[in-house]
Amino acid sequence: MIIEKMKKNTIETPRSKACEESDSAKDFFSVLFANSTAKLPWSSLTGIQNIAILLLMMFATGIFAQDRRTLDTKVADILAQMPTENLVHRDLVINQTLELGAEGFQKIAGMLVPPGTGDDTAVRFCINSLSRYVSEFGHEKERDFVETQMLQALESKTDKQVKTFLMNELNLIAGEKTVEAVKKYLTDEELAEPAAQTLLSVGGKSVAHALLEALPGAPEKCKPTLIKGLGELKCTGAVKQITPFVNDKNQATRKVALAALANIADPGSYKTLLDAAKKVNFVYHATNAAEAFLVYASRLGENNETELCKKACNEIIKANQSAEKLHNYASALAVYTKYSGVEVLPLLLKAVDNSDKALRYSVLNLAEKTGDIAATRQWIAKAKTSPDAVKADIISMLGRRGDLLAVDFVTENLGSASEMVRVEAIGALVNLKGKDATSVLIDHLAKGQDIEATKSALLTLLDQKHLAPVAAQLDKTTGKTKAAFVDLIAAKSGSAYFDKIFGLTKSADANEKTAAFNALKKVSTQENLDQLIQLLLSINNEAEITQTQLAIVAAAKGVEEEKTEKGKLLTALKTTDKKERIIAILPEIGGDVALETVNSYFKNSTGNTKDAAFEALTNWKEYSASSSLFEICKSQTGYYRSRAFASFIRQVRSAKIPDDQKLLQYRKVMPLATTSEEKIQVINSIGNLKTFLSMVYLEKYLDDKDLQQTTARSIANIALAGDESPGFSGEIVRSLLEKVIAVLTGDESDYDKANIKSYLEKMPKEKGFVSMFNGKNLDGWQGMLLDGNPIAIAKLSEQEKAKVQAEANKKMLENWSVKDGMIVFSGNGHNLVSVKKYKDFEMIVDWLITKEGDSGIYLRGTPQVQIWDTSRVDVGAQVGSGGLYNNNADNVRNPLKVADNPIDEWNTFRITMIGENVTVYLNGELVVDNVKMDNYWDRSIPIFSEGTIELQAHGNQLLFRDIYVREINTKEIGLTQEEINEGFESLFNGKNLDGWQGNLTDYYADNGEMVVDPKMGGHGNIYTVKEYSDFNFRFEFQLTPGANNGLGIRAPLEGDAAYVGMELQILDNTASIYANLHEYQYHGSVYGVIPAKREFLKPVGEWNTEEVIAQGTHIKVILNGVTIVDGDIKEASKNGTLDGKDHPGLFREKGYIGFLGHGSELKFRNLRIKDLSK
Repeated sequence: MIIEKMKKNTIETPRSKACEESDSAKDFFSVLFANSTAKLPWSSLTGIQNIAILLLMMFATGIFAQDRRTLDTKVADILAQMPTENLVHRDLVINQTLELGAEGFQKIAGMLVPPGTGDDTAVRFCINSLSRYVSEFGHEKERDFVETQMLQALESKTDKQVKTFLMNELNLIAGEKTVEAVKKYLTDEELAEPAAQTLLSVGGKSVAHALLEALPGAPEKCKPTLIKGLGELKCTGAVKQITPFVNDKNQATRKVALAALANIADPGSYKTLLDAAKKVNFVYHATNAAEAFLVYASRLGENNETELCKKACNEIIKANQSAEKLHNYASALAVYTKYSGVEVLPLLLKAVDNSDKALRYSVLNLAEKTGDIAATRQWIAKAKTSPDAVKADIISMLGRRGDLLAVDFVTENLGSASEMVRVEAIGALVNLKGKDATSVLIDHLAKGQDIEATKSALLTLLDQKHLAPVAAQLDKTTGKTKAAFVDLIAAKSGSAYFDKIFGLTKSADANEKTAAFNALKKVSTQENLDQLIQLLLSINNEAEITQTQLAIVAAAKGVEEEKTEKGKLLTALKTTDKKERIIAILPEIGGDVALETVNSYFKNSTGNTKDAAFEALTNWKEYSASSSLFEICKSQTGYYRSRAFASFIRQVRSAKIPDDQKLLQYRKVMPLATTSEEKIQVINSIGNLKTFLSMVYLEKYLDDKDLQQTTARSIANIALAGDESPGFSGEIVRSLLEKVIAVLTGDESDYDKANIKSYLEKMPKEKGFVSMFNGKNLDGWQGMLLDGNPIAIAKLSEQEKAKVQAEANKKMLENWSVKDGMIVFSGNGHNLVSVKKYKDFEMIVDWLITKEGDSGIYLRGTPQVQIWDTSRVDVGAQVGSGGLYNNNADNVRNPLKVADNPIDEWNTFRITMIGENVTVYLNGELVVDNVKMDNYWDRSIPIFSEGTIELQAHGNQLLFRDIYVREINTKEIGLTQEEINEGFESLFNGKNLDGWQGNLTDYYADNGEMVVDPKMGGHGNIYTVKEYSDFNFRFEFQLTPGANNGLGIRAPLEGDAAYVGMELQILDNTASIYANLHEYQYHGSVYGVIPAKREFLKPVGEWNTEEVIAQGTHIKVILNGVTIVDGDIKEASKNGTLDGKDHPGLFREKGYIGFLGHGSELKFRNLRIKDLSK
């Protein structure tokens, strides 16, 4: 059914070099593979991969379309996808490669070049991917094919580095045919090593025979490789030939010969290897003779030559008793243990007496898993007669060994006179008995010995539900011992024993008292608050006060009542004379009541209480304290002011509030900065805010020499693109960054300037935001006419309008004025109206209203984005500002949330209007989300397509500042004024793919660019929604290395555009993978029909400009200002096309324009078209 469905929905997406799969198939692939790779482990993808292969075979055999590409082009398309994105993508591409057959493989292999003579990276990736793919289970037939082809390529290549690469790839897939083909290289000094490795990947008698056959006549340089190989194959038939090399004059040869004999482990080699080890006295030597004999002993055991293995181990043990050789001793014991089991016990019992702790550790690790209960008895007996150090080590081993026979012995040693023995016994008992050891260890702790060790052990055994035996000891013990039991209860949050621990806060013993106070925070709950508060107000030791405060915080955490006036803390605060102790806790409790209380104490108290309140405000965990800190900055001097200033900045910076709101707070506090250092704090903080107004605000500080460098870097940081910001653009931004470049100095300034210049070069040349208010006067604004009714105004004659406007402008100046860079409304009069009319736009404006205030922003002359005092519940203002107040009853009117700042504080609107829809952010919070704005003036018709922006007057004093607007013309994005005048239209709005159809997954809009980012080499096309006949199409494109795309013109939505329409190549034909293109395949060519001139592409990564003019049968292509195609397709094809194929759609009179994907990443921008058929 999948196949039939895909047949029905097939749209053969056009391309010049590969017949694309259908859009529906592309979507199928996208969902199938993109999602599967994110959710499934690779091991679970077998079924999906099989489906991929099946579908790929369908494409290859013509179920979807005929593949018309040349072999060179097919190879180039495959190499362009290397390295692949993931395993699924790899399998898809490798199956394409296998479809090329022997000719295709040899074509790819023929592109291998010696290192340093060219770039064959993609070729090597392809061959490696092919080898790995066919090496997997289920690909035996393909593996045989690839092995044959690889051997053929190996034979044809002359460069030895290339041969080495091919042999390395054969390692994954080699079989018997490889043995016959490769063995001749075993005597080649440069190729013997890779040849041997390839043969060893096959293994078996035939390989051993090949190595043996080659050894006698091989050059001296090759012999170590051959000997090593024979050793790895454990070839007993090679012992006779290898043994003489043990005495070879070449040390490296002696080393591999000894290693080979050790690995083969023929009993007849015993003396040879032992003599070699003795010759170097069993110490390290370049021949590794001692190591070889150890390996030999182990390999003897592996071969069931047990007696000879034991003999070898005993030789090693006897010869390695000195301190510097004990590692050999330990290794021999390990081999003996592995192959002889419990027989090694006498040797271990003897070795444990060694004074070297590392050796004892190795011995006891072996003993831990050797033997049964009888062995345990022997180790207990050994421990009883051993010195304390050895006894402690044995007891530790007995614990790890886990034989319960040792429990009594270990328990007895809890009473040992040796601390090290007792400590090891504690740990061993835990290992042996687990939780059953708890009572014994509690009793041991109660004796006051080994307190820390016992406490640590009990911490691993106890839990909150089983603390009763511990608590029982509180009445039986004293001093440090009792303190340890308190610690245990605290560690397990034993709140049930609060009373007992609380009582110990009055203990006369310092250890008990300290432990009790430290434990309070772990055992206290809400029910204990009264006692804790009473304790806090009765003690005087600073450490005890701190611990009690922490306990109160823990007990009050999450208790909502403690955030109210009825809370125990706030109640106690009213009556105590030690208020500072409770005030210090309140930042951790939080809440509005606590904050108001602390703020009040700061304002109305003196001395310690005032200082405590101030410290609490500066340490407040919530952003809500910032307003109190701001008031302190305004009203205080000296320490209070400077500390409050720094704390305000810190709280705002760490607050989880939008950047628009943070900027308002920083701007509010900046006038209170009294030093350059404080101003720099603010500027640095603003530099982290990615908002347009942040940049604009900082500009004035560029002229202050003390602040200049910080300001310059902050502006650059805001403007330039970052991890979560595409960066800002526009004339104001450009001007600001040019100023930054002019003033930047100091370390790394050259680097910073280069980054900014690079950003400016790439920045779109657009106006961006422009100011609607110059900060000095009301230029650009005018008075309101006829209550602002656009319908009534439109009925006025020009003469009537001019007269009325003059009168309105005069009245405007009576009520609207400019002061300190702000527009001020006195409270009487009418709206302030922009002279200019706007269609689609984005607007930024700061506003401030006074008590009972009511205002708004008219959009296209229509009310309004609401502004009002949220306390005016009588008129419904509690819903907040930003809503579309005058919308119809059946439409959205109210904002999504209340985001207003308090009365007499500044707020920021960001308003976007496109078509009828409006989006509003208030102080960075989304309050209106793309809601249609109704026409207040005539509700029967949509809102006007163009109109003024107005600041509403509503009888209260108002302030506005920083008014900026960015016009949005979706039909003119990417157009110059000249192009607009000539009748060009934009084909891409830079924000989304409106106006396009087809593959809207691998093509997407990002930062004004149409990005092509195919997943896993997928192919797919995107077409205009509209059809075109004659046109002038201009665009810019940016290639990646080896990128391949195409421009389809006059194309239908079905079939291969290169044939059923026309395709103009978009191709990085400078890439080495395209070295063998036909003349009609280069960039700009009308594929298969008219070749393009070459060498006019800009370097990869740079933006190219291209213009395509199609008029009738005449096609003209201009690349970067140079005409590379100027021809008539009718004339060019009169004697047949250059590719010799039928092009049935060549003379179509109209069709879609499309970008035709070939699995490559690239970008387009500034797409614009002029319809020449009109």
